[in-house]
Amino acid sequence: MEADRVVAAIERYVFQSGEEIESRRDWPDAVVFHAGRHYYSSRLADWLIGWESWVEYAVQVVVSRTFADNDAYTYGLLFAHGGDVLFLNDVATMRELGRRLDVDLDPLAYAELLSELYSVKPIDEPVVLPNAATTLHRAGELVRDVNAFAADYPWVDAALVAVPAVRREDGAVVLEFFSCHYYITGLRALDVLRWRVSGGGGRPASWEREYVAERLEHI
Repeated sequence: MEADRVVAAIERYVFQSGEEIESRRDWPDAVVFHAGRHYYSSRLADWLIGWESWVEYAVQVVVSRTFADNDAYTYGLLFAHGGDVLFLNDVATMRELGRRLDVDLDPLAYAELLSELYSVKPIDEPVVLPNAATTLHRAGELVRDVNAFAADYPWVDAALVAVPAVRREDGAVVLEFFSCHYYITGLRALDVLRWRVSGGGGRPASWEREYVAERLEHI
């Protein structure tokens, strides 16, 4: 991970107007700094897409702008071999990325990105701003295993979800999966979403999603 390259991308895509870096610290796999009262933490992401041959590395940026619950925002940056940087919160960029489905992009890797960065309301703006409960939580999560989901969220009926499914339909890759978004309402709360994504075969991705359940709360 090249710290200066990562910081330049954050300044370009994530910074708010007037922000300037203060008290920066670099590690081999992370860069953290303050910009005014905002705290930025950028680390090598553990996303599946980081294993694709054309990807140099992926970075997850978490920005804490207040000490309030649900006010930690996640951004995704993808650094490709050759110098290109993809801003994954940009809807048009994510749709174009979907052209690579089942060519040089694992469908589950794509589902993982949508789950983490697009499981919030709304996602119809040019740039999606996914918020997490705290800086220690993900903004969204792909449901990979029903038993693991039940263990993580025991107050939620696991029958609501299923494992991801991938198939081909009319020359495109069709991906169906579930994601969830954890947040705090005073209690612990979870939204569960069902997705249908189509892309690949030279086509940008399109997606539909619906809320299977909203604000499932637990003490």
